[in-house]
Amino acid sequence: MGLFSAGFAAWFVVNRQVEVRIQNSLAQEIEEFARLARDGVDPETGEPFRDAAALVTLSMQRNVRDEHETHLAFLPDTTIVPVDGEGVLHQDPAFRTVATRHLEPGFGNYLSPDHGLVRYAVMPVTQPGGRSHFVVGYFADREYAEVASTVRAYALAGTSAWTVLVLATWALTRRILRPVENLRATAESITESDLTTRIPVRGKDELAELGVTVNRMLDRLQDALDSQRRMLDDAGHELRTPITVIRGHLELMDPGDPGETNATRDLAIEELDRMGDLVGDLILLAKSRRHDFLRLDQLDLADVLRRALEKATALAPRAWVLDHTTSLPAVADAGRVTQALLQLADNAVAVTHEADTIAFGCARVPGGNRLWVADSGPGVPEAAREEIFERFVSAHEGTGHRGSGLGLAIVLAIAQAHGGHAWVTRSAQHGGAMFVLDLPTGPPTAYHPGEPV
Repeated sequence: MGLFSAGFAAWFVVNRQVEVRIQNSLAQEIEEFARLARDGVDPETGEPFRDAAALVTLSMQRNVRDEHETHLAFLPDTTIVPVDGEGVLHQDPAFRTVATRHLEPGFGNYLSPDHGLVRYAVMPVTQPGGRSHFVVGYFADREYAEVASTVRAYALAGTSAWTVLVLATWALTRRILRPVENLRATAESITESDLTTRIPVRGKDELAELGVTVNRMLDRLQDALDSQRRMLDDAGHELRTPITVIRGHLELMDPGDPGETNATRDLAIEELDRMGDLVGDLILLAKSRRHDFLRLDQLDLADVLRRALEKATALAPRAWVLDHTTSLPAVADAGRVTQALLQLADNAVAVTHEADTIAFGCARVPGGNRLWVADSGPGVPEAAREEIFERFVSAHEGTGHRGSGLGLAIVLAIAQAHGGHAWVTRSAQHGGAMFVLDLPTGPPTAYHPGEPV
């Protein structure tokens, strides 16, 4: 469409220019003839022209005709043409009739059988002996034929260019759309149970970046799916044990023995409570992926720590102490932070005895705030310090404490929801484990539910 529009516009403009040039050329020739008739003198007599034949002949001798232009004069008794005049227009009686009909200077068009469209200008000359007509004719069709030849050349070049552009565009489009086709094929090959397919990425353009982004999204989806599968497998395994225990005791219970019945009932209630705790923890971990998991507020983490310590003293008789506190203004969820601290305190109770110490503390560190719960217990082996924050990995093995294995996973989820992190090290002051919460001072703007920070 662009080539066609440009060609049509060029053809229209050139045609208009041809028409203007023809009209100006005719007007110029007539003006020069009129000036010669008015101001010129006959070279033979030195007087103004009184003979139309002499006037016309001198005008033709002095005038240089344009290409496709002819001059002629119709006298009452003859016709005068220049020696190098072309065409047979002067021999056409119909044209003579049309031209000699003019009584005043004028312009007109004539369709000649031999020359096609002829644009002409006429200057009547009245002298003794009758009226003569000086005529300038312009073979317009020849001029338009040159324009048509140029247009044909342009059309040929434009068609060739269009063909090359179409082929180049087709090849470029195929290259551009290949990543889109790969994306579509990859999307079709992905099922709800298989997210292993990835888009082949080539180049460094925007579509390649789109492919990389989609592959990263698939990686996250696959990680989430694998995590859900592991959680379901682990949850099924954890729930299977109390169910088996309850079923076994119910099958072996003697209904006629009140003591055995009461013992079996107590055991079943204990196992059901443990199952309830496990389900509650799973629901809490699932909620940690939601955007409304936190209720953020401007607070002082030192106050939250002190209130959490007051609540923790009711867990068990221990030497509860406050290591160090300082004002820590922050934007956080007081309830979730307290929940994490109490969970850490419960873990510390599970691995310590009555004479042991459990300490709470907080301090400002570069980049944020730090809260910790330390104890004088056996500590955590360095090799297990990362894996104990995974789901269903218990930090109480060998202590006799039966937990769900989700407590530290919940602590980590709360820390990550705030845009922070949770980790464990050895307490230099108390000799046991020190569980640490590193939290930012501002709101977790970079936190996306379900993704690690």
